[in-house]
Amino acid sequence: MYKLAQRDLWTGRIDSETEETEFRHFQTIQFRNIEDEYDEPRHGVGMLGYAVDKGVELNKGRIGAKLGPDAIKKTFANLPVLRTCSIYDYGNVEHNHETLEETQQEFAHYVASSIQRHNQTFLLGGGHDIAYAQYLGTREAFPDASIGVINIDAHFDTRKESGSTSGTSFRQILEQDENTDYLVLGIQQGGNTQALFDYAKERDIGFVYSDELLHQISPPIKDKIERFVHDHDVIMFTICMDVIDSAFAPGVSANAVLGLSPHVVLELAKRIIPNEKVSTVSIAETNPKYDVDNRTAKLSANFLHHFIL
Repeated sequence: MYKLAQRDLWTGRIDSETEETEFRHFQTIQFRNIEDEYDEPRHGVGMLGYAVDKGVELNKGRIGAKLGPDAIKKTFANLPVLRTCSIYDYGNVEHNHETLEETQQEFAHYVASSIQRHNQTFLLGGGHDIAYAQYLGTREAFPDASIGVINIDAHFDTRKESGSTSGTSFRQILEQDENTDYLVLGIQQGGNTQALFDYAKERDIGFVYSDELLHQISPPIKDKIERFVHDHDVIMFTICMDVIDSAFAPGVSANAVLGLSPHVVLELAKRIIPNEKVSTVSIAETNPKYDVDNRTAKLSANFLHHFIL
């Protein structure tokens, strides 16, 4: 179910009402209905929330991630505008269909609309089942393209289930689309069964262990990312906040020990997002129900802030 943006989320400190160099995002954000038609050149950034945690529930995780999109927007609103970029909040999609797949299809259609209108589209979750919906929208917008899927995550999320969950997105993508490849950065040995590692080998899934990313990104890993981006027409990029150590990100559906630091995630993202092939970026699994001092929502919002700059 599609809902328009909540304008009352977009508030913050006013340093000036006239000097644009002192503005914050809540002073420049624009609101639109994703279902309306707009006759204008492709420009700016679209923002759409996936206020859904049904997939987390089906995956037997901690629910609460459906509150994530609004928590991220509320924090992002008060961050400073450091360069001119039109940002449009299209609101959120919530789950009210009989099946999760129907909600993912609905979200996907809106994703495709935003891709066609904007230079980049940022998708705020919600459970990591957002990734399958993100893929469906990307494929709708680019029906013949080779899609490279890059996921910064502690988990492969390639479980074998009869339907969609927050742990199945990337298996669904690979098994229905031969023109896609999958690269995961931050895999934890303790977060994945042997069957998932076997499936990764079977499907030639590229991955980097979290242990290889604890201090810095080595030249071989940088080369691996750059080759992957080079070899595909379109890049679909997604970050699961549970890849980050719980000291920095306690408010997630499955919190991590021995996770990555936020600065490593930022450094990885800087090697991916600036490329014009990246049409969509999603941030998944922010769960305010389990957050501490709004720490995870703030981190997600600051990631978004850095990515848009």
